[in-house]
Amino acid sequence: MAVKCSIVDNTLVAEFDSTMFKWLRASLPRYRELVQGRLDEYREYDWLCERLSLPLPVTPLDSTMLRALRDSWCDPVDDDALRGWLEADLINRLREDADVVLRTLPATGERLVLHNAEQVEAWFWVLVNMRIAYGVEHGVLGPGCAPIDEHFDKTADWSDPLTPARFAVWWMQNVADVLRKVSGQPLPEYSYY
Repeated sequence: MAVKCSIVDNTLVAEFDSTMFKWLRASLPRYRELVQGRLDEYREYDWLCERLSLPLPVTPLDSTMLRALRDSWCDPVDDDALRGWLEADLINRLREDADVVLRTLPATGERLVLHNAEQVEAWFWVLVNMRIAYGVEHGVLGPGCAPIDEHFDKTADWSDPLTPARFAVWWMQNVADVLRKVSGQPLPEYSYY
């Protein structure tokens, strides 16, 4: 099982497999650093940016992981300025969600306690977005890739070097689904506006 989840006194409590939670504990800060690194490249480059105090990208997005997220969530547009605004909104949302997740991530143990809907939503979306980014980066999600709908048990082909990446992608989706289902709250469509 991906995670054991329950509601105790209006609080969502999730208990993780120790190996995967250690992996998640190591991966979350790297994911947040990737997002923050892109934000650090932004500049206020015209009067509107300065007026709104809204930095925008000035260089092309070269991160495979962040490009996969942008392409998943932002409609394709031909206008470079509009593409920059869409990217900036998305990247800021990614960082906000990652910050909530890192604040609620326990330093030790495998027990996660989420006290409110904002925390559950942030965890859900970070897991979904890490799944997309990680899957594309490791070549197990995207065009030409087989769907990851298998169960990983003793019959999985662990000699295949892509199996660990497929497992991580499968695991993150399962954890996100369990958190969403057990919380009982309907999560809105992903929005960064």
